[in-house]
Amino acid sequence: ALKHIIHIFQHGESDRLLPWKQRFKVNTNKIKTGKIQEGAEVVRDLMRMNKEKALNASEKKMLDNAYEFLISELEVIKGITENQIKSFS
Repeated sequence: ALKHIIHIFQHGESDRLLPWKQRFKVNTNKIKTGKIQEGAEVVRDLMRMNKEKALNASEKKMLDNAYEFLISELEVIKGITENQIKSFS
């Protein structure tokens, strides 16, 4: 599972062409699945977008929540630290 998450961060594609409202809905649906892979995609995409330009308040909150979820799941899976997780992105 951890290798797959790292792969998502390093090689996954982000759909930057969606309008933010549609992107927000897609990301909300991914988070609702509760699947770590889906959460990793949301974090990856929003982090990439945040590097290009500041996220709006809704997407910033979504990124924070998805990031916390991802970190908590990865800590349980492998007992790795937040600093180790940050090194993947």
